[in-house]
Amino acid sequence: MKEVCLICNAHIDPIWQWDWQEGASAAVATFASAAKLLEKHDFIFCHNEVTVYKYVETYAPELFEKIRELVKRGKWKIIGGWYLQPDCNMPSGESMVRQILFGKKYFLEKFGVFPEIAFNVDAFGHSRGLVQIIKKCGQKGDIVCRPYENEIDLKHSRFIWRGFDGSEIKVARAVEGYNTLLGDSLNIILRRVEKQPEERVMVLWGVGNHGGGPSDKDLADIEKYCDNMRNTPLSEKDEKKLYCLKHSTPEEFFEKLVPEGREERSLRISMPGCYTSLGKLKREHVKLENELYLAEEICSLASMNGLMKYPLEELDSVNEDLLNSEFHDVLPGSSVKAGEENGLKLLLHGRLDAEREKTRAFFALCNNMSPAKEGEFPIVVFNSRPYEYTENVECEFMLKDQNWDEESVSSLSVFDEKGKPVRFQTIKEESNINLDWRKRIIFEAKMKPFSVNRFNVYVDYKKSPKTQIKQDFVFDNGYKYVRIGKDTGLLESYKINGAEYLANAFLPVMFKDNADPWAMSEFQQERLGTDETAFALAKNKNGVFGGLKSVNVVENGDIYVGVEAFFECMSTKARVLYKIYKNNPHVDVDVNVFLGDKDCFVKLKMPVSGYTEGKCEVIGQTMFGAEKLFTDARENVSQRYIAVKNESGKYLEVINDCVYGSHFENDALYLSLVRGVTYCTHPILQRELLPGDRYTKKPDQGENDYSFRITVANENELEKNAKEFNFKPYAVNVFPVKTSGIMREIRGICVLNPNVTLEAFKKKEDGKGYSIRLFNGSRDSAETVLSVDGKTIELNFASYEAKTVVFDEEGLKESELFVI
Repeated sequence: MKEVCLICNAHIDPIWQWDWQEGASAAVATFASAAKLLEKHDFIFCHNEVTVYKYVETYAPELFEKIRELVKRGKWKIIGGWYLQPDCNMPSGESMVRQILFGKKYFLEKFGVFPEIAFNVDAFGHSRGLVQIIKKCGQKGDIVCRPYENEIDLKHSRFIWRGFDGSEIKVARAVEGYNTLLGDSLNIILRRVEKQPEERVMVLWGVGNHGGGPSDKDLADIEKYCDNMRNTPLSEKDEKKLYCLKHSTPEEFFEKLVPEGREERSLRISMPGCYTSLGKLKREHVKLENELYLAEEICSLASMNGLMKYPLEELDSVNEDLLNSEFHDVLPGSSVKAGEENGLKLLLHGRLDAEREKTRAFFALCNNMSPAKEGEFPIVVFNSRPYEYTENVECEFMLKDQNWDEESVSSLSVFDEKGKPVRFQTIKEESNINLDWRKRIIFEAKMKPFSVNRFNVYVDYKKSPKTQIKQDFVFDNGYKYVRIGKDTGLLESYKINGAEYLANAFLPVMFKDNADPWAMSEFQQERLGTDETAFALAKNKNGVFGGLKSVNVVENGDIYVGVEAFFECMSTKARVLYKIYKNNPHVDVDVNVFLGDKDCFVKLKMPVSGYTEGKCEVIGQTMFGAEKLFTDARENVSQRYIAVKNESGKYLEVINDCVYGSHFENDALYLSLVRGVTYCTHPILQRELLPGDRYTKKPDQGENDYSFRITVANENELEKNAKEFNFKPYAVNVFPVKTSGIMREIRGICVLNPNVTLEAFKKKEDGKGYSIRLFNGSRDSAETVLSVDGKTIELNFASYEAKTVVFDEEGLKESELFVI
């Protein structure tokens, strides 16, 4: 007789087609209904997600205590154990660690339990990097639903999933989904059982998508079916349909689960429009990730040196803002406008609080420095990388006097803390007040590892020179060659050491698209967007670029040449600013897209050069890993870099600050920038996608901003380069205030191998020491020495392995599991 493990749940989206308040109401009502039914029927109710339990704890405390009692009795099962069901493609590896471990902290504190099986049934695909994260957070398996059968060629619904680092977990994919229809659950359960040939199967059931869970009728139907099975003589039973229905839990099902296959890839693709839709929210998410981790690092440095108390409670609140923003209908952009607004509130609130704590720690470190001398403008730079390196750093400051007298202007000089002159360039400040008052400089800063570094600016005045920016569209120093087309506005050539890597790149192009933010249609699995149309060079007759040259050199000094170009297509316009550095192989490119069209998809086209036609190997960063990307026009998802390997083994690396989607075809990389979709537009059967007689709200219209870096690197440098671009040195003009006591020698941390990147450095949640997370972002093994406050530990990393080291009074110790 086939054994059927029934896992009763209620899929509750805290926010989707409704705002969070209605989501909270649905959670309370669903939990109250489930608790009442548990007293009447013999079954197990299963539910996950800290966010939903917190709603009940806050708004129905008596019900919450009832649930705690039911958990102790084994009637109510905490499953999943994560903070919520996040998107499983776009958050960083560190964010996903916190989804699990902040969930673990809550459920252990409130219920004394932590599930062994993860539960991610509504995410739009799953990164292979999850395997290592799930395993090292103390869980053994995962239940998923997507991708669906028509979206991926999985041969088995139960399999061993092997991670980048060699970690393995068991995975079971739920057949047909996670919810059932009210009053028809039994029929759906039996249909799902019939679709599974195994003798022991799992079926998820319960009314979902806005709460509900089990109903009285559905439970009665199941009980009646089980009674009939027990009471019907064997001779009258259909042997093919002998089903023993048993109320169960994920842990019970997995205990006897024997996987039938093995997978060594990410579970994609599913609904690829989610990689780009609601881009404003995605950009704020990256900013909060970066701001939070930077704040934790600088607060740890100040705390470790006795300059301030670590703000654990305040930064935990920021962590919760980040985790809630990663919900699988918020970060992917599949919610109504209220969902986007709530996500932005969380992200902006978290970023403000993180900035406050970062600034408090930064000032504490600065005030450990000697006060400025007369005429000295100190620029203090925090290098969050645990190794010494040189980077171009930008900073603004105010002059003491303004040039009301037009005969003279300020003349600057910059020195390091040893008094050695530093190469710099004065560039356009953010302000547009036409006075020599506010200054912005970019300077070449050599920085000590994980420390504050001081540079000093001095100001003199001289007669105002009549200068004109030299119109250099070609840069060639013998090592790097870059040409920007005066008549095309494109990066026509990018060569390093004589090898060509790009030609006619950074061309904005537009594709026809539809209003669906998910991109659910089958044809969108093969290609997202049709009928490619190139933008034309803007003639600047009107609009936001009115009166400007189509292509123009706007900066030219000792650090970089800046070239600006303007493009247009239909009602959409784009600005591209190239920063061609003179002291390194990089070119930074800022892009602003002013979207003015709907049902379209704007991308950047980057034809690669010097490769055998059709033989490009393209990889992209994912959480704690990197993987091969599709090169057949299917939409890819990756994180902060994409890299194309040439025949010599070198990589053209394209780093970004907020872009996830891309595709590759005909030896060209297309970076996905913005889609002209409509909020929460869900295809239903063959019905019209949108009402045609009224306006419907469109996200992402107007200005959308992006930053990129192109460089050439070895495979083991890709992760480090992406970190340096996204965690730029933090620089502020600060005048240290003399404090009581003797100035301290700041004790920091150092990683001997810079290609082993620092992912996190924070006070442990138990307050006992610090947690340090390091990652080898290469397919090759790596080793390094970590030094903290004079103590050292040698570390060996497997391919794409992340490790946690705990630093406390006893020194440095490697932890087998991830800790926060």
